[in-house]
Amino acid sequence: MRRRAVRAGRPWKLALLAAVLAAALPAAAAPAPALDPNWPCEQIKIEHMSLATMWGGPPLGKFLTEWQNYPAAAALAQRLSERRIAVAEAQAEITAFARKASADRKTELLALMGGLFSLLDQERFAVVQGLDRFGARQKSYAAQIRTEITDLHDAQDAARPDQKQITTLSNKVYWDTHVFSDRRSMISYACFVPDEIERRLYQLAGTISNLLP
Repeated sequence: MRRRAVRAGRPWKLALLAAVLAAALPAAAAPAPALDPNWPCEQIKIEHMSLATMWGGPPLGKFLTEWQNYPAAAALAQRLSERRIAVAEAQAEITAFARKASADRKTELLALMGGLFSLLDQERFAVVQGLDRFGARQKSYAAQIRTEITDLHDAQDAARPDQKQITTLSNKVYWDTHVFSDRRSMISYACFVPDEIERRLYQLAGTISNLLP
């Protein structure tokens, strides 16, 4: 689909558009104070989950690093770490797993918890890193748009304004700002993914804790 050119209009209209965009972009590029200037989310950036917050059962100890040595628990942890599986379904599978484990129930359940924490923490960390990279790109894009706005002002203030150049710059500012805004809208949903991962782990951890002998 062809993009419709943005009409240059009168110089004062272009100046007003540029001023509005210039004022809006810095706020959009930094939605909330953060230690990491690239962080694009309102939520506080926390790279790794706290085991103490997620787990109230017996100490996991070696199961945090050796959970893969327990094949049945490891296989289930791998499966239930996938967010496409509903929490209710995952909880039912954990209950069935505990019943089958019988005498080894405590060991197997602790290994399962160790695996779930390790896998979901890794997944969450990857999401946080991805958000950080996105924030860096948006920050760079905002700087690019501010430069384009400056170029537009310069073109408008020239002794002999080139209307063709002004129209071209106006179009670029308009479309780049539109893309910037669309990307920001999309990332607002992704910012909730780390919280969703935490909530999933907390719910599954509660199920495991209740099934311990």
